[in-house]
Order: sequence, then C-alpha cells, then structure tokens
Amino acid sequence: MVTIVTLQQIIDERISFLKEQINQDNKPQVNRTFQLQIDAIMSVDDLEKIDFIIKEKKALLRNSSDVYESDRLFAELDGLEWLQRQIERYT
Repeated sequence: MVTIVTLQQIIDERISFLKEQINQDNKPQVNRTFQLQIDAIMSVDDLEKIDFIIKEKKALLRNSSDVYESDRLFAELDGLEWLQRQIERYT
C-alpha cells in the first residue's frame, strides 16, 4: 500500500503538534513562541512567496534593537524556515 502525504497534511500535522506543546506548565514565553510559529506558518497564503517573506523577516531582525521584537522574529523565522524546508521537500 502506498501512502501519499500532501504538503497540506504535513503543515496540518505540524500545527497540531505545536498546539499540543502549548500548556499551562510551560513558561509564558515558551507558549508564546509556539503560538508565534503557528501564526507564522498559517499566515503564508502563497507558498511561492516564502523566500521573500523569510528575507523580509531577516532584514527586520538585522535592524531590530528590541529584545522582544527579536525574540518574536526568531520564533516566526523558525516556523517559516520549517515551512520552507517542507515546501522544498514535497514540491
């Protein structure tokens, strides 16, 4: 039996996994990081723009002097770079 896994299934599984990681025993920053990754992955409406979005976030990160903004951008980049790898793998 051959199982065909689609990119959307992989994305849905990742989002479910990240949601499962959010819990009350974590520090608020940890839960926030998971949520930022979820939001970043879900925000990509055109997979062909992923490279541009990542470059944009990295430029913002280079120019950021705020620790909280940098943390947010790093979390978003983690999610987006994961998505980029999956796009390359499944397309």
